[in-house]
Amino acid sequence: MIDRLQRSGKKRSSALYYQVQLLAVSALLMCSLAVHATVLGLPQNYHQVSADLYRSAQPDSAQMRALEQSGIKTVLSLRQWNDDDSEAKGTTLILRRVPMNAAVINDDVVVSALREIRFAQKPMLVHCWHGSDRTGLIVAMYQLVFEHAAKTDVLAELRKPEYGYHESYYGGIARYVRDVDVNRIQQRVFSAPAG
Repeated sequence: MIDRLQRSGKKRSSALYYQVQLLAVSALLMCSLAVHATVLGLPQNYHQVSADLYRSAQPDSAQMRALEQSGIKTVLSLRQWNDDDSEAKGTTLILRRVPMNAAVINDDVVVSALREIRFAQKPMLVHCWHGSDRTGLIVAMYQLVFEHAAKTDVLAELRKPEYGYHESYYGGIARYVRDVDVNRIQQRVFSAPAG
């Protein structure tokens, strides 16, 4: 009986040991990913969209410098009430802004943002506060207009968890992408001269 209790105790302590090891390894992995992002100095939700276009959340001053060092030439902010002047101070980044409200999407603001992308010095970063809703919309429209992607593929990417799209709050974004007349948007984007 004592022998059985000792074996059962060893099994429990062995299982606990492996659980603690798994937690420790998981914690180290999470820390190393955070350190890696910190060492690079790039903004949250930073992803490459194409050879010349990147997306992210709002960069701070140090992240603007890191973006410049990584080769980014132009930063397009989609934030409604905030420009990037103070964050980009001391850099040579070209700052552009198309104020957007994630709850009120229309062709005019989408066309304005896509024209900025069309004529920008590249590589370019587009961002909003979290890099998920407004940024997700403009990235989706970029893929439809410039890369001729399929709407189903673009919508699937918009909804990927790593981008953080808040569909329950901003369902109009996915509906806009689903229903938009891509040819009409393309005509407007490509009919505009640089300026």
